[in-house]
Amino acid sequence: MTNSNKPLPICPDVHWVGANDTETPLFEGLWSIPEGVSYNSYLVRGSEKTALIDSVHEKKAQEHFDKISSLTDLSKIDYLIINHMEPDHTSAIPQLLKKAPNTKLVFTPIAQVIFKKFYGTNPDAVLVKGDDMKLSLGNKTLKFLQTPWLHWPETMTTYLPEDKILFCCDTFGSFKKLPDGAILESDIYMNKQNICECSQKYFASVFNGQRDWVLKAIEKFDALKLEVEVLAPSHGPVYTASVEQTLRQWADWSKGSCKKTVVIAYGSMYGMTAKCLGALEEGVKEAGGTVQAFNLSEVDPVDALTALVEAPALIVGAPTYEHEVFPKVADFVNLLRVKKFSNRCATTFGSFSGSGEATRKLSAELTELGFEVVGKPLPGYGSPTEADLEKVKELGKSLAERTFSKYNAV
Repeated sequence: MTNSNKPLPICPDVHWVGANDTETPLFEGLWSIPEGVSYNSYLVRGSEKTALIDSVHEKKAQEHFDKISSLTDLSKIDYLIINHMEPDHTSAIPQLLKKAPNTKLVFTPIAQVIFKKFYGTNPDAVLVKGDDMKLSLGNKTLKFLQTPWLHWPETMTTYLPEDKILFCCDTFGSFKKLPDGAILESDIYMNKQNICECSQKYFASVFNGQRDWVLKAIEKFDALKLEVEVLAPSHGPVYTASVEQTLRQWADWSKGSCKKTVVIAYGSMYGMTAKCLGALEEGVKEAGGTVQAFNLSEVDPVDALTALVEAPALIVGAPTYEHEVFPKVADFVNLLRVKKFSNRCATTFGSFSGSGEATRKLSAELTELGFEVVGKPLPGYGSPTEADLEKVKELGKSLAERTFSKYNAV
């Protein structure tokens, strides 16, 4: 097993020179990453020139520089390819340019504007316009493809045809710290389902709002007949054994693959709203489905978003809190809005004491977001009675039946 401070080979003269981050609790200041995250950067050495593809967060700059220096002098980097301007890939670059002042940046015109706004400088650059530009490194060639909104407007993708590597930056990434000495998914000693779950969480957090752009990018790769044997994202493992599977999985998530699953996302102040869960699950099961339930007072909301990627139905439960939706649930609904979750069936339930506006307000918000609300909002005064629970059960069953029929869930 290779030391974590060393670069890792992907193929001859292409090395991973990134870093792991296990100190940052929230990715983008939003998303919990208890398994950490990697910042992937790649050094490509041609027979005549050398290129660095993407960089790392500034707090990992020295580790990044040390890896590069073990392969080549920093001052001999000819090109720095910036696929995406987000600071977790670029904030180390100002320090790098001090050590490599002759390096030319390669990015899109929009990225050039963002770079100046972020870092106050306008270094020598090669601007990528369209899909026809190439850079020769001698015996290796870099080709650039416009892939905007993956997941910022300036994003591009870099292809190395001689080694059939697609450097896709954030697209197809995962929330996953890389084990010491491993970069390829085939070398990582954890089951593939875990990698898939980490990638799905990443998709739900970062890319669900750009689903159409993911599909456009994959369609472009297909139209150009790119031969991709290595998929090298900027977070998580590099894919060699499961390239097609990963591309297909992201396409399915973007299209909205549907399983016979209902997600229940709820909050409960004193347990009265939570008492409805068993009845809801019983109703969904009678319709042939399964339930994944998330108490938003106890779990990270991204867990519910991740489950919703492949679920065609959502049940939202909330007590009424000072005439409003319980705040933990309101925050979750706002994330649905921000990440553009829609095109599903939904319904609402919840307990109240003095007033019962929460379920009605939730139903209106979900309708506005593009959900088909099934049945009427189901508020319950205090602790649910047996009669209340029977209504809840029927609501769960009717939601599941309507959903599975509409979306041909399997």
